Amino acid sequence: MSESFDAVVIGAGPAGEVMVSRLHAAGKRVTVVEAELIGGECGYWACIPSKTLLRAPEARIEADRAEGVSGAELNWPALRDYRDYMIRYLDDSGQVRSYTNQGVTVIKASARLSGPGTVEAGWSDAERRAHGHRHRQHPADPADRGPGRRPGLDQP
Repeated sequence: MSESFDAVVIGAGPAGEVMVSRLHAAGKRVTVVEAELIGGECGYWACIPSKTLLRAPEARIEADRAEGVSGAELNWPALRDYRDYMIRYLDDSGQVRSYTNQGVTVIKASARLSGPGTVEAGWSDAERRAHGHRHRQHPADPADRGPGRRPGLDQP
């Protein structure tokens, strides 16, 4: 099936979400393609869960150092449950529903640029692994930078 959009945003991490909302606000017909969860790595696997887990031990250490405070204890099961709450139990259905209600098309799949003005969504696992591997093979080297040079993209 082929559809046309004014803009296709590949990846719905923080930058992708800003791009989608600005394009939509400008009256563009937008789709967002995300293989994982709307919100990206930070909200589900990196920044939010790690900071949530780090804050309680930090507070305990501060309490232990404060005069007149005693008995600060860590409750790891409660902390784990709070982390799960903070990362929405790895459920982005609310964000998907919000975009859909606004008229933004959400495609939960991998995507690639397949030609000028063309994006393909819905790679197989093998294609996704090959794509990811190709991009990790070429570290950014200052010698590769320059007009028309995109390390990891232009090289075979």
